[in-house]
Amino acid sequence: MIHNITKLFLAMLLLFPLQACDENQRSPIPDVQVSLTIDLNFQDADLIPALATKSFTTPRLATDKIGFGGILVINGLSTGGGAINLFAYDLACPVEVDKNVKVVPDDAGKAVCPKCGTVFVTAYGSGMPESVSKYPLKSYTVQQTGDKKYSIRN
Repeated sequence: MIHNITKLFLAMLLLFPLQACDENQRSPIPDVQVSLTIDLNFQDADLIPALATKSFTTPRLATDKIGFGGILVINGLSTGGGAINLFAYDLACPVEVDKNVKVVPDDAGKAVCPKCGTVFVTAYGSGMPESVSKYPLKSYTVQQTGDKKYSIRN
């Protein structure tokens, strides 16, 4: 009986850090519908260079849904071949959790909150903070739907 209790206690100790780590990974930004189409052949061709960014704070079409604070799209760094590697994040800072406090992207694959100063790494798709925050930027799914056309959804 004592042996089983010891096993249970050890299992709980091993799982607790994993659960705590997972909780720190979730963004506190509320789930708000996201639906946006990116067309690199036309209106979004400015996203083709590596580390190029584009912020969407208002819908372009009646069907567009731009999340909680808007959408930040970056052509992040790829593992080779110069391929397009789009990542999308909510513009709202996860520290402030205010749709009016939006991170500002730079040309080095990072975004900074103008209020709290947290720097988030956007170039690789994680949106992880460099300091201050335990929360990453809220990320959205980007899927290729055609020749240089992409769909951003949550």
